[in-house]
Amino acid sequence: MKIISLIFSIIFTCNLYGQSIRGTIVDINGESIPSVKLNNISKELFKISETDGSFQIKANSGDTINFYTYGFDSTQLIVTDKDLGDTKFKVRLLTSIQVINEAHVIKKRLAEFDVGYLPPITGVRINTGTNSVILLGKLNGSKSTANPREIFAKVPGLNIWESDGSGIQIGIGGRGLSPNRAANFNTRQNGYDISADALGYPESYYTPPIEALKSIEIIRGSASLQFGTQFGGLLNFVIKDAPVNSPFEITTRNTAGAYGYLASFNRVAGSVKRFYYQAYYQYKRGNGYRYNSEFSQQQLFAQIGYHITENVKVRLEYTHMDYLARQAGGLTDLQFNIDPKVSLRERNWFNVDWNILALHYDHEFSNKAHFNVRAFGMKSGRNNLGFLGKITQADHNGVRDMISGKFQNVGVEARFLRRYTVFKDTSKPNLRGAFLIGGRYYQGNSIAEQGLATDGSAADFTFQNSLDLENSSYSFPSENLAVFAENIFFLGKKWTFNFGMRLENISSSSEGYYKQYVIHPINNDTIAIYINNDSRSVKRVVPLFGGGGAFKVGKRAKVYANFTQNYRAINFTDIRITNPNIIVDSLIKDEYGSTTEIGFRGLHKDYLIYDLAGFYIFYGDKIGLAPKAGTAQKERTNIGDAQNYGVELFTEIDFVKMKNDSSNHSLSLFVNGAYINANYIRSKEANFVDKKVEYVSSFIFKSGVKYRYKGWSFQLQGSYNSEQFSDASNSIIPSGDAVIGLIPSYFVMDFSTRYTMKKRFQFELSLNNLTNASYFTRRATGYPGPGILPSDGIGAYFTLQYQFRASSK
Repeated sequence: MKIISLIFSIIFTCNLYGQSIRGTIVDINGESIPSVKLNNISKELFKISETDGSFQIKANSGDTINFYTYGFDSTQLIVTDKDLGDTKFKVRLLTSIQVINEAHVIKKRLAEFDVGYLPPITGVRINTGTNSVILLGKLNGSKSTANPREIFAKVPGLNIWESDGSGIQIGIGGRGLSPNRAANFNTRQNGYDISADALGYPESYYTPPIEALKSIEIIRGSASLQFGTQFGGLLNFVIKDAPVNSPFEITTRNTAGAYGYLASFNRVAGSVKRFYYQAYYQYKRGNGYRYNSEFSQQQLFAQIGYHITENVKVRLEYTHMDYLARQAGGLTDLQFNIDPKVSLRERNWFNVDWNILALHYDHEFSNKAHFNVRAFGMKSGRNNLGFLGKITQADHNGVRDMISGKFQNVGVEARFLRRYTVFKDTSKPNLRGAFLIGGRYYQGNSIAEQGLATDGSAADFTFQNSLDLENSSYSFPSENLAVFAENIFFLGKKWTFNFGMRLENISSSSEGYYKQYVIHPINNDTIAIYINNDSRSVKRVVPLFGGGGAFKVGKRAKVYANFTQNYRAINFTDIRITNPNIIVDSLIKDEYGSTTEIGFRGLHKDYLIYDLAGFYIFYGDKIGLAPKAGTAQKERTNIGDAQNYGVELFTEIDFVKMKNDSSNHSLSLFVNGAYINANYIRSKEANFVDKKVEYVSSFIFKSGVKYRYKGWSFQLQGSYNSEQFSDASNSIIPSGDAVIGLIPSYFVMDFSTRYTMKKRFQFELSLNNLTNASYFTRRATGYPGPGILPSDGIGAYFTLQYQFRASSK
């Protein structure tokens, strides 16, 4: 009898230990609240709610559970026996005085649309001015190939370079800024830098897999001063979070498509007690749309995090990417018109090896104070190999040129955000807000070498004489110390004001040598070689200011205005590269300017989203490409002062939700249009004044329809860019080497469909460039050209996804 009693006692004890409470966390409107922290005080257990607000945590009757998240009053629950058996249990959190109503509007909006706007305050960040967030989980399109026309279809004013159809690298520019490797954005991943050198060489050769991302954030206006000085603002790739209520989740996505394209993306993730983790690996290869354009790429990401306490957490992240691509080279206009797939270069190669390490520390002192430190380091490189001559010159299989770049940088950035309330007296207008202060230290060093390599056709990235290069060898150290502050306050229920500043202390240097050759005019023999040792250093202190305001004209609509100053340092690494297609002005200097915007945006009854904005950008000492006076050469120099102004419009309406918001059907139409007038207003060359700025389409228009029903989704969209110029002289007739000339207007259509079955399987089909339009978006001056770089023709891509998530015990 004692044995039986003991067995029953053990079973009863185990049953109690295995009990748990599960349910959903909602606000006063019944909307789910994601990422709420749960702490079973009685058992010292810790959990976080899922993105849909659901949660599960071990508990017994009588345990006390604390629920807490930003913007809501913390709530304590004493568990009863009834709670343990109720699977539909709901915890309702009340809005705290610090919450900003717009945040709830945005949550609701993003539940219906795959694009929206960031709330004014998130974590240790203030989001004001023009901003967009793209939710990639709801997005149609070819994610494996990262088709930028589909990914950025609902962000107004973006010009896209489409010479890379594999999605290895994205080139975008907004409001008349150059799309070249997104260099006019401060490009980040999870909030830390991923570009080669944030100051001296801000181009990014690395783009994370779209399949791994939760969202893409674009922040412009005064709030962008928190991140840097760039004219384009912030471009932040946000990687998916690890599931908080599952110890193990696996996702595999496999894609096959046109031109021999094959790709596989695999991710594992989970949370175990206070630990959370994730890792993914992506591999893709293909033959490319053009001849001699095969490629292979692999990406690896690993993350591990730990909740030290309920309010303190750390996480470590490592990113690796490498790829090898054969470069088909550029074409002349005649060659492009005959056959855009043709290639005149068989021996040109490009490879990249990218490595980033980042450490995050977050401390929430209370629901009003939040501190964050992120430290990061990068060690990467890229190599260009091939024949650099003009596209009109044949490659006679001689020795090839090689340009090697090695990039190393480290940095640390700290931020502290404090929410406050000034007037609590109900007889006065309520004044509440948040103050952000932060600092950043950054140190980088880039090494650029150029010389002769092998004479074969293989991807052999080896200098013939690494100790005495034939062209140049330079190091470009840089150092940056910056402090920044941002304040946002809410006056009453309608007015919002924000002010920001940034103080940059920048030091950049170059040290090395370059060689000059004296060539005999008749037999082309080398008569003499001069070695020029070169050393220079530039130090500057740059203060930048910004501010803005907004006024609510309705519950979910507001008028806003912003002004911010901008600055962009010269790229030393561009100055000392020998390129037979262009020359670089040795006196080239930094660019400066400002951005002003005014707009009206909102949400109407959950079925209509809209944003109408006007902007003006002053761009001082803008760097560009132009014919050099009195010569037949093209020169990269400070052309002069430019102005970019225009109007942007984005709107999307769901016709079914307009009639019946509870319907399973959805039929939406989006329209995204921009008019941009970018021209030079001052120049050292009088004939450039009033000329159009390079790579700016006056009209950019994207529109599409999307139908959704249960697990099905279909989308058809079109993209149009008007003609644009490739140089400051606005040459319409192309040069013989096709480096300068008109870029004609083009229109491209894309179709995509997706079906999700039982939340585990997903099937995707994308048809890119549906009408097989022949067009190009870029004329390259060097690698990967020179000359016209054709965009991809029609291509079909099919993806199969499977996901499994283990339940939390």
